[in-house]
Amino acid sequence: MPDTMVDVESLVAALDAQRRAKDLSWRGLAKSAGVSASTLTRMQQGKLPDVNTFTVLTRWLKLPAEPFLIKAGTRRRGRPHPMAVASTLLRGKSQMSPKAMRALEELVQAAFKLSKELE
Repeated sequence: MPDTMVDVESLVAALDAQRRAKDLSWRGLAKSAGVSASTLTRMQQGKLPDVNTFTVLTRWLKLPAEPFLIKAGTRRRGRPHPMAVASTLLRGKSQMSPKAMRALEELVQAAFKLSKELE
């Protein structure tokens, strides 16, 4: 059994946040990302994506894979990883320059990392 697995709930939440920020339907997101709409439907039902789909979707989100990985055998209870949602929302703000978005994302990541270290 693998050590880590995809946190489907967080990935779907991040996709939904970006979908809304870009004013896309789920079908529009599927077309934009290059995956089938039925794949996204299955993920919304809790099914794990294959590794290629996972890679395509994290690249579409412009996010690293790590925020969407959890220890195998664990499950988040209805709350997606905050870093995944925050990063997605930050990237949806088109009025910010790419450099400003990266800086703000790095700041948020540092705050989450510090909070984990203090636990």
